[in-house]
Amino acid sequence: MRAGIISDFELSVVSRHIAHRRRGTILSVAAVALAVAISITFVSMQEGFQGMLFDIIVEDLPHITVSSQEGDDYIYLYRSLMEDIWAIPGVAAVSPGLATSATFSYKDNLESVQISGINPIDIDKIYNIAKYVYQGDLASIQDGKRVVIGDKLAERLNVKVGQTVYASFPDAKSTSLVVSGIFSLPTGWPEDIAFVSISTAQDFLGDGDVLTGIDVKLEDVYSAEAVAAELQGQGYKADSWQTLYPDILKTLAIEKFQNNLIMLLIMIIAAFGIGSVMYMLVNEKTAEIGMFMAIGARGGSIRNIFLLESGILGLMGGVVGAIFGLAVSLYLQSLEIKMNAPGGQAITLPIVINPESYLAIVAVAVGLSLIAGLYPARKASRLDPAIAING
Repeated sequence: MRAGIISDFELSVVSRHIAHRRRGTILSVAAVALAVAISITFVSMQEGFQGMLFDIIVEDLPHITVSSQEGDDYIYLYRSLMEDIWAIPGVAAVSPGLATSATFSYKDNLESVQISGINPIDIDKIYNIAKYVYQGDLASIQDGKRVVIGDKLAERLNVKVGQTVYASFPDAKSTSLVVSGIFSLPTGWPEDIAFVSISTAQDFLGDGDVLTGIDVKLEDVYSAEAVAAELQGQGYKADSWQTLYPDILKTLAIEKFQNNLIMLLIMIIAAFGIGSVMYMLVNEKTAEIGMFMAIGARGGSIRNIFLLESGILGLMGGVVGAIFGLAVSLYLQSLEIKMNAPGGQAITLPIVINPESYLAIVAVAVGLSLIAGLYPARKASRLDPAIAING
């Protein structure tokens, strides 16, 4: 009989083992299927959360923030700087800003506030803030002394749209501002932020036509460090999103490592379950193995039988597990869960169905099953025919 390739004889023996040892087959397939299903669910959720964090970076955060030169409080010649930024290939949006502190008072209520002077159209291209404004309009701040504030600040001041707050601060020009909008705070935003126009913020400070920062969004988020380095070469402080939000990168890296480690351990446990089944099968079929070898089956052929059986059991478990994992992932994707999202609305879990990940997990399951079956297969191929036949 031939060795080194899968023969009809080897396939027939494997088929008979799988069909007649139903209990062992079911247990082996179930172990691998459960491991694969858990792994697929983990991967789907992991990729979903990674995608969600990446969407935050891409859609709702600046990719580069440019600050004043060292030793300066402000960016003075910001118009020429903005022209230089727009001249850089790949720049998608540029948003100038002027930040300062203030004290807002309304009737007997007094609150410390971080005023942000902005251009509504430009900032919306960076942060998508307009979608969070549920009363009034962000663009309204362009019409004179108006302010759009967060809902938490509005509650503490007990102020509503259309009412007037008084803004003051040492060394600043006190002014009255009409509340023209209220917005829900995006996750992670400070509760004391308030938006006014750049001209209103400049009048409040009285330091002329200046800015404190410029936010930049790029078409390719991974070019942020190179663009930031280019701006740093011009003497400005320019930080990429990798520098500004290192916790995002750390979270992604740690979560991916933990999940991959857990999945690998689960798969190894399941694979060695198959190895145990194969070892017991070798012990049960010792006489049969001796008979096969007595009629001409070589050690390589016997080894192929048990390796093939391990691989088939791993493949069967992998396919069943992939189907079950897909069903669980789709179910989780359909659930609406209350989370601390803006407005407190119900959101669906971020689940990503990635066929490539599914195939990779099934391939790992088959590979580990083959590895786990190596020792039993090697043991079977080295049995002495005469001793094996006599049990």
